[in-house]
Amino acid sequence: MSEGAFPDIDAMTAALDAEANSLAEKGGSLAWGIFRRGGPARAVNADVPYRIASMTKSFTAAAIGFLAANGLDLDMPFGRLVPELADTAIADRTCRQALTMGTGFTKDDPWADRMEAMTPDELTAWLRRGAIATAPADTGYEYSNLGYAVLGMVAEAVTGRSFIEIVTTEILEPLELTRTGFDHADFPDLAPGCRVDLDGGLHPAELTGPGVFSPIGGVISTVRDIGTWMNTHLDALDHFDTYAPGSWSRILADNQQTHRSMEIQTSAHHAEALSYGFGLETRLDTRFGRVVCHSGGYPGYGSHMRWFPELGLSIVVLGNTTYYPAQRLVQDALDIGWAAATGRNDVDLSRTTTSAPVPRFAAQQAQIDTVLAAANLVTDFDDETADEIFSMNMDLDEPRNERRERFARWRAAHEVTAPLTEADLTMVSPLRGKLTVGSDMAEATVPGSGDAESTSAGDAKATITVALNHLGEVQTISLSD
Repeated sequence: MSEGAFPDIDAMTAALDAEANSLAEKGGSLAWGIFRRGGPARAVNADVPYRIASMTKSFTAAAIGFLAANGLDLDMPFGRLVPELADTAIADRTCRQALTMGTGFTKDDPWADRMEAMTPDELTAWLRRGAIATAPADTGYEYSNLGYAVLGMVAEAVTGRSFIEIVTTEILEPLELTRTGFDHADFPDLAPGCRVDLDGGLHPAELTGPGVFSPIGGVISTVRDIGTWMNTHLDALDHFDTYAPGSWSRILADNQQTHRSMEIQTSAHHAEALSYGFGLETRLDTRFGRVVCHSGGYPGYGSHMRWFPELGLSIVVLGNTTYYPAQRLVQDALDIGWAAATGRNDVDLSRTTTSAPVPRFAAQQAQIDTVLAAANLVTDFDDETADEIFSMNMDLDEPRNERRERFARWRAAHEVTAPLTEADLTMVSPLRGKLTVGSDMAEATVPGSGDAESTSAGDAKATITVALNHLGEVQTISLSD
């Protein structure tokens, strides 16, 4: 860690305040907190509850750790732990693989974020329709909500208690996280979630209720409670080797260890190695040392929490627009704070990412046909085709009239008129595909798929990226800008 690398808190505060003001001008709201062990906290809207989305996974991992300390075998196949899953594609996967994002089932955020209220029986029936894996288990990192939903089913199967009861009685109540829970009906002052339309207007986002997908992102909390949760994890890392096996401190310390490589991020001023632990992302930053964090994104909300064991510093940001870019805000604020502390105020905030390779199964013709049909909705939207191939989240995430308008604007900007063919298609997994269209652009990135690929300025082309859910239905159609 570089001398004098502790970030300037005033500079970070200014950056967070600026973003909060920007969001407020658009009609949204931001809550944030910066906490220093043994020092004063800085926070805005600290007691306003927000949905924390996938930050929930840290609570799910802690609950599974509690059960493992009491006899749950993390390496026993799901099909044995939950007999109803025995004849499904996920039956041979394990808790350990799910905790570390190693099941081989694809990134499924848009679809899964709409499925919270699904029942265990409904999820089991859905899986029996033929869920598709993108890779063999344990061959790489593949962020998947499905595995965390099944972890909740495991918790209920082995205890006879509801997953929410386990988290509430074993975690929330002992830590006195009194403003943290799962049911939005318990939070009348919940910050209202908002969907952002094409022109930046905000619209109320639909709230979902507790169900089988609550373990992926169902928690509601406040900056103050998350500050306690982060500090509890920092405490757990103190004197790690002295904790008794099965103690809460040992469980939370174990969850913060590196288990599965994700990617490397580099910039003009740093390098950072990213890995996944149990329900938490772990990093090694050349400026700050060890970093532990997790983001969250949900219809109406976006969040990020991050703490620095060597610095005794923790940060959380909660926003109330769909997939609010809280991770980007935290990273930028940290970079700005570091630059101010080291006298490098002209720091470039841009980063380059290189993902760890993941061997994936070849795409089947059915997936290729669906991706191509979805991409051609951009060139010529057809309701009948959309009805046939869209997953249930698509029209909830973006009304069709707005989707048609977005496609039309992109089509006109890139002068795309001809139907796309299979020759234009690059499949990156059985459930994802990209189509490259139009002329070379000065700068372009490939968004939306989760597969960061290095492209130099001037070499990238306009792209349409289609992602399918586990059954091969379209869950997103993303366009490069």
